[in-house]
Amino acid sequence: MKSDNLEITKEITLLKAKIPALPKRPRKNLFDILKIQHREIRNSNILAYFFDPKEDHGFDNLFFESLQAIAIEKINDIKKKHPEIKFNDISFFDEIKKVKTEEQTTGAQTKTKSIDIVLEGDNWVIGIENKIHHHLANPLNTYWAHLKSKKKIPFGILLTLFPFKISKGKLNNGNYFLNITHKELIQRVQQNIKLTDEVSDTDIFYLREYFKNIESHYFHLKHTPEMNTIVQEITENYSAINEILKKKEAAENHIESQINTVFLEHGYVKTSKWFRREDKLYDLYFFVAPASELMRTNSLWLCVEIRNHTNRDIDRAEFMEYFREQFVNSQSFQQIDLESGSQRTHAFIYQEDDFFKRENPFNEKFKKVLERLISTGNSPVKQVEKYLKERNYLFSE
Repeated sequence: MKSDNLEITKEITLLKAKIPALPKRPRKNLFDILKIQHREIRNSNILAYFFDPKEDHGFDNLFFESLQAIAIEKINDIKKKHPEIKFNDISFFDEIKKVKTEEQTTGAQTKTKSIDIVLEGDNWVIGIENKIHHHLANPLNTYWAHLKSKKKIPFGILLTLFPFKISKGKLNNGNYFLNITHKELIQRVQQNIKLTDEVSDTDIFYLREYFKNIESHYFHLKHTPEMNTIVQEITENYSAINEILKKKEAAENHIESQINTVFLEHGYVKTSKWFRREDKLYDLYFFVAPASELMRTNSLWLCVEIRNHTNRDIDRAEFMEYFREQFVNSQSFQQIDLESGSQRTHAFIYQEDDFFKRENPFNEKFKKVLERLISTGNSPVKQVEKYLKERNYLFSE
């Protein structure tokens, strides 16, 4: 058995050395919190807000001029390699007069669709297909027909997370939707931004959160090499990892069994996630953190609380405050963390760190803890039961 234990430690050490750490995910931004980070319509709405110089954000034409500059550079590069490709001259597009989102189109050959963002000047119009997801299945020819129907010089842009092949934007009439990535746009905006007194703190916040949201979409792309290494190492060591996981599960089940056994020795039985007196006297319950959490943190964490009838009928604030003071100076008690609600009210919380030690098996240490909490002359549990008995809270079900 000792040899097996040493082998597990050896395997884990070797695997930890071989497998890189997981890339740290960026902190949640406002789009993550609102769960709209993948909603293209929401993304289009905030982009349209920044594109519109009539809005009160104070950035004027920052986004449009950045987009325009990128388009001019890309077209020049494309024409060096593909002189046959046609693009209308966007460099002459001047002041934006109107910005719309989800503009309905009536193409000649397909049913009604909508363009994500439409920017219009006096004699020009830009249609922007805004893609957060990689898949492109939009009727670009219909969009172009709609833009041309405005009797203005049309220009189409595919705004995507990842670069598309130029053929993706090709239209039946030989024109193209130009592909620009979100990263290219926000990087150019960051280069061109000039913060003045006209820009409010609120709009700086909006802009920063928008940048964070776009950057978060590139997280997995940025860390592809590390993840490729992790995938390869996991694949090559899958059997060893699977064996370790099986042993981890068996160890957790063993701890859960020992917890149940020790509680039963003290007259407490498992009821859902809690332990309650076998005779059901008092609405008093133990809750112990799952074995996986105990082992992960190398600690013992449990609480004693009242539930059901007692919790509904008793003065919960008085109960909690009484026992907060009663045990606040007791070793390993965490009375500052007591909580109360409609389901339960804590009497005490017990936490002991560095609980799993080779020289002192879990079940032996756990027995001593429960003896201290339940069975000794003036144990904390007896004090709680006395409190309830004196106030005639003796419910049983």
